[in-house]
Amino acid sequence: MSIKSSHALLAALALMAGPASAQDAATPAPVESPTAAQPADAAPADTTATPPAETAPAAEAPAADAAPAADAAPATAGADAADQTGSYYAKSEHGEWTIRCIRAGQGKDPCELYKLLVDDEESPVAELTLIPLANGDVAAGATLVAPLETDLIAGLGFQVDNGETRGYPFSFCAPVGCVARLGFTEQELTAMKRGGNASIELLPFGGDRENPVNLEFTLSGFTAAFDELAAYAAAPAPEAETPAAETGAGDGAAPADEGTAPAE
Repeated sequence: MSIKSSHALLAALALMAGPASAQDAATPAPVESPTAAQPADAAPADTTATPPAETAPAAEAPAADAAPAADAAPATAGADAADQTGSYYAKSEHGEWTIRCIRAGQGKDPCELYKLLVDDEESPVAELTLIPLANGDVAAGATLVAPLETDLIAGLGFQVDNGETRGYPFSFCAPVGCVARLGFTEQELTAMKRGGNASIELLPFGGDRENPVNLEFTLSGFTAAFDELAAYAAAPAPEAETPAAETGAGDGAAPADEGTAPAE
């Protein structure tokens, strides 16, 4: 989720801010009607008088400066979305595991372990994120986002290698998908660090319960990625930089005399 300045919007603003038309200044003054009634005591008009000169045509108004085209907006109008506050970026990668952070704009950026889960045809199906925790028996917490067509009653199953499959319920659904939250004890986290592969089972809505979707993924690089993330989370946030105090020579001092007046 960044607001990029719209080039079309900038062009519209440029059109509105363009120079005003000069046609108003070139509008000729209204010509009096020749049939206007004359006063009763006025002398008859001299028919030998020189006819009035023809009204000179108004000078053509200079063309207004052409407004910039929509595609002429400066390239710097929209900052790169990847550098905006609230945008994600990859801090580091270990195997197929990525430490993904979000730009907070100040302090330390929040980071998480990220893994995209795909099916047998390498099509993206779900997203798994994980963070270290220090909350009693829970050593790590994970969030899984599954498609909206998932059978929520069936929940999901999580398995490491050939170990026991543990079930987890879904918490809620949102436009991005259905969310399940997983908690891992220190023993379960150690099994993931020592394991080679893991899998998550999902049941599509109306699907065969005997044949759920099995999303397998490797645990290669998981240990290095988790340990790096844990060390980053435990490190203190960097202190905000304090601008150096500006010092000026002779601040507060009386101005020096330009010269001494000669004695009389």
